[in-house]
Amino acid sequence: MNAVSLRRPLLILFTLLACVLASALVPGHALADGDPGSDVLLLQNLFVDDSFPTTPQLQLGELLNATAAVGQPLRVAIISHSDDLGTVTRLWKQPQLYAEYLGYELSNTYSGRLLVVMPNGFGVYWAGSRSGTAALTHALGSLAVHGGSPKALVAATDAAVYRIEGAAGVAETTLANHLSATAPVGPKSVSVGSAKPATQRQSAAQKPKHARPDALVIVVAVLFLIFYVALRRGWRPKIRLRISFKGIKGFKLKPVALLPSALLLVVVAALLVNHSDSSQVSLTGSTLATNPNLDQGTSLHSRIAPGFTLTDETGKPVSLKQYRGKVVILSFVDAECQTICPLTTQAMLDAKHALGAAGKDVQLLGVNVNWKSTQIDDVLNYTELHGLTGEWHFLTGSLAQLQRVWKYYGVNEKALMDEDSNAIDHVAAVDVIDPQGRLRTLYLTQTSYAAIPQFGQQLAREASSLLPSHPKVASHLSYAQVKGITPAQQISLPRSGGGSVALGPGKPHLYLFFATWDKQTTTIGPELSQLNAYERAARADGLPPLTAVDEGSVEPSADALPAFLKTLSAAPDYPVAIDTTGKVADGYQVEGDPWFVLVSATGQIAWYQEVYTAGWPSLTELEKEVKGALSKAPAVPTSEAAAQRELRNSPPPLAALHAQASQLLPGGAVGFYKRGVNLLGYPIVINIWATTCSACQAEFHLFSNASAIYGKQVAFLGADTDTPTLSADARAFLRSHQVSYPSYQFSQTLLGRILTGGLEGTPTTVYISPKGKVLFVHTGAYETQGGLDLDIEDYALGGAN
Repeated sequence: MNAVSLRRPLLILFTLLACVLASALVPGHALADGDPGSDVLLLQNLFVDDSFPTTPQLQLGELLNATAAVGQPLRVAIISHSDDLGTVTRLWKQPQLYAEYLGYELSNTYSGRLLVVMPNGFGVYWAGSRSGTAALTHALGSLAVHGGSPKALVAATDAAVYRIEGAAGVAETTLANHLSATAPVGPKSVSVGSAKPATQRQSAAQKPKHARPDALVIVVAVLFLIFYVALRRGWRPKIRLRISFKGIKGFKLKPVALLPSALLLVVVAALLVNHSDSSQVSLTGSTLATNPNLDQGTSLHSRIAPGFTLTDETGKPVSLKQYRGKVVILSFVDAECQTICPLTTQAMLDAKHALGAAGKDVQLLGVNVNWKSTQIDDVLNYTELHGLTGEWHFLTGSLAQLQRVWKYYGVNEKALMDEDSNAIDHVAAVDVIDPQGRLRTLYLTQTSYAAIPQFGQQLAREASSLLPSHPKVASHLSYAQVKGITPAQQISLPRSGGGSVALGPGKPHLYLFFATWDKQTTTIGPELSQLNAYERAARADGLPPLTAVDEGSVEPSADALPAFLKTLSAAPDYPVAIDTTGKVADGYQVEGDPWFVLVSATGQIAWYQEVYTAGWPSLTELEKEVKGALSKAPAVPTSEAAAQRELRNSPPPLAALHAQASQLLPGGAVGFYKRGVNLLGYPIVINIWATTCSACQAEFHLFSNASAIYGKQVAFLGADTDTPTLSADARAFLRSHQVSYPSYQFSQTLLGRILTGGLEGTPTTVYISPKGKVLFVHTGAYETQGGLDLDIEDYALGGAN
């Protein structure tokens, strides 16, 4: 083949390869249609993002096949991210509206029951049947979704399916009998790799965010082969080069001969870069996945960030568009927040400083979400108190202006403006926007003081990857979890003014955690001076002494505390320690400043009070709370061996419970009821939990202690609400959360029937009298040992029948 005959085929090949390359680089969401779920659920019973692990997908498919087999078919759409909605992203976090929208689209071919699961809740629809839709809503009751991770969404879906089927008269055992069937009934369940028009999103732990597309490497390799074959067959493109090599004689350059080598170098470099990025991010993602105090980040698929113009802390208008060319780190901050917002802004500041001179190419922005404090002075005070002057712009505006921005970025306005809710629980989001104005990643701040430097490093590395120069990040922290220092551990902290302060078990002690910026919303200065009266009373009456602990890890500077203490009307008579790492705050379960913590002699938290929401106690109230909590805080065993010694010679029915410590027992509800009958005559405490419930995990150690203390008098039982598909996870959970009693596994529907008002969610603790009467139901997690022990004393041992 001569050179002329080669040119046309080569042109065609180049055109085709260009199309392949272009398709490889198009973001996945651009390929999705208006509503991917409606296409998938026409033929399948499950629509789910491919970021979900394979096994839970298949198990969910089998469960839904089982619903069809028993004559009660149900189709499910799990929407884990706004991009799963295609072009109807306005329905993100509106599960009921989307269920109605999706059900209407499917109604021509499917008019049965439909369930939608989103991170914030459920939606249901039964085409053409208002009463049917209402019945589905009633069946779900107050069932909640505990997070947006695949595991949490799958667990919530499992629980919802069992509730809906139970309301239709289908017993758990009936469904279980069909789960092992090999032949699918009805629409096939979705499997990984199945063709579907849904957006193909992978989580940060599964796919590197910035890895080069493999398609690019393939295209370059093919181009190299085509050029090489063409050149070997005699094709010589016309290339004119004018090169001057002064001082070199007899040098002959053959530019055509360099093409294969040059292309080969490109291929090798692309492969190396791709491999390097993949391995590095994969390792990082793996470590992040094991750290509960860091969010791995959610990809936002490069959607254009909604524009806005608001007013900053100096009164000047600021628009998002004016920062094109920079990486923008955008957070939504309560101007009077004293809990998670300061952690967020500190991480943002750490990120900018970690980039050194390149920090000038990163713009920090905050948008106010306090609907009661929208004045310029409000955002100015926050900026000054947190050392952010000149480092960021804190934006505010009229309530209508702010509401528009909140809506654009999915901020839960209803929760923010709920007088009965703690709004700051809903504003821990950080968006990273690239220099082209595209949303790249969403991070959620976790309540951990010690993890803030790690979070700042995350943000810095994300910003570096988006800047053309990829500047170095002056931070080399591991992403492994930083363990808090608990009250049971001995620790010495630096003392303001010099010296050190010892913390740890041995004697009861009262602590007040605070920061200098608390003065924005509370009278921290006068209160610190007035606490001298408590210190005098403690010395006179033998009460626990007081130590104040400044949260140095989130102070604007090392000089902030000394300068602040000089302004007090009376210097503290008690020591003021400095927690420079945040580990003490985490270990003492501090979730905001100011925060009182009373620790027993054995190093257990006996009482706490969050001043931000509960207010400052008077001297009389403080003394009463301290005395009452200590009187209800008996000695706690510090090890499993000590617990076993404490429980020796228990009555036979209770000893039988201790012999099955931390086991997940078979028998479900039937076994549970039989056990309850055998325990009549003893007060019973039932702790209802789930593996996907973080609050359940947090309180398990309290039940471990309480069951060891009271286990000779009180029967403790666990009720695991995980579905059978998560039995392995439940057993693993119990192995890592040792308690001196067993758990049974059965549905929340059945548990709800035990309780008059139904089960509101997990965790829940039920107190039953020796005659089998429900005396008290505590909804939510116990925060302290003292709180749990008080309820056990009052309801289990209070003499009620």
